[in-house]
Amino acid sequence: MADALLGRASTWYLVALIGGFALVALWETFRPLRTLTVPLGPRWLANFGLQAINQTLLVAALPLMALGAAVEAQARGWGLLSLVALPDAAALLLGLVILDAVRWAVHAVCHHWPWLWRLHRVHHSDLDYDCTIGLRFHPLEALLSQSVLLLAIVALGLPPLAVLLSDLLTIAHGYFAHGNVGLPQRLDARLRRWLVTPDLHRVHHSVQVNESMSNFGSVLAVWDRLFGSWRAAPGAGQQGLVIGLAELREPHALTLPHLLWMPMRR
Repeated sequence: MADALLGRASTWYLVALIGGFALVALWETFRPLRTLTVPLGPRWLANFGLQAINQTLLVAALPLMALGAAVEAQARGWGLLSLVALPDAAALLLGLVILDAVRWAVHAVCHHWPWLWRLHRVHHSDLDYDCTIGLRFHPLEALLSQSVLLLAIVALGLPPLAVLLSDLLTIAHGYFAHGNVGLPQRLDARLRRWLVTPDLHRVHHSVQVNESMSNFGSVLAVWDRLFGSWRAAPGAGQQGLVIGLAELREPHALTLPHLLWMPMRR
């Protein structure tokens, strides 16, 4: 099964990356929630440029990506879960929950530790909110986050299928959560009990610090409820919400070279 997963993984990753983007991009093109204020071309050039750099860096710097690390750990009997006889379904569900919790913790730490915030503020510097923000991460943050995930996967011995599904869900849901779209109020209210919705995550990208220090979840919204960082809505409402960083409001200062150099500047 492990060989089959590795053999088909690249196809599924492409489906999540390209298919997820295409679906949400079409949705927000024909049914946008908010009017964009910055030209799309320069923003997308920066966001897709960061994604291209990150993918190249991760492949070059890490000998094993997440799925490969899980397969290797399983083959060698590494990790805490290898010591426990769990049914496959329980191990799969536990792996999905653990990986989402790790992503939540890494995200929260990036907001609370100043030296990590200098990397993560690249993600928050976009002046508009659309599905491509999910690609907007500084390469050093991408490398650090992936390294933490790899350590968790190997240390816990998480099932390869759980790792693959977690990656695919996070990629596809990242487009959705960052989409310039809105759901019917009743549907949004039901989903956000468990899942991160666009309206919920948009609060996290507010220029107001007290709002951006909330809603750290990637897929599951339960972690923010458990740890007291859940915020239902922005004070100014979804249409009055200002996106980005208070200290960086000029589009010409947010091109790809500026974003790469941003952590070096105070």
